[in-house]
Amino acid sequence: INKFYVFDLQPKNSMIKWLTDQGHTVFLVSWVNPDEDMADATFEDYMREGVYAATQAVKEAASVNRMNAVGYCIGGTLLSAALAHMAKTGDTSIQSATFFAAQADFKLAGDLLIFSDDKAIEYLEEKMDQAGGVLDAQTMADTFNSLRSNDLIWNYGVDNYL
Repeated sequence: INKFYVFDLQPKNSMIKWLTDQGHTVFLVSWVNPDEDMADATFEDYMREGVYAATQAVKEAASVNRMNAVGYCIGGTLLSAALAHMAKTGDTSIQSATFFAAQADFKLAGDLLIFSDDKAIEYLEEKMDQAGGVLDAQTMADTFNSLRSNDLIWNYGVDNYL
């Protein structure tokens, strides 16, 4: 769900191709598929081993001091938190940031609020504890599917039963 390749599905509508055609050097960072070994990973770990490590790798590979960044979905949330920390510490490595489908203010989360109240969080934490500290793929897929219930669930019921 929400992996980097959404920006590079096919040549005719690839954001990556368009950016490279415009002369930009593009680096992509993808989530690691976590397992039980990452059960104790914190948001700070993801910032350090994700945004900060990627920023350093780009600096070294492209011989630059500053770069533009794009954050997609929860990666955008992580990027916005890292940018706040960078601003506080005087790190100017990222000169501009663009966000796609990224939440920064979860008070205005719309339908996502259904899955982030106290009961929902408690349920997810219990499932994760039972699974060794990770959220199983089916639970995550079910959650995302329910956000698109009109497309994925109700049309089937209407088409087949009404």
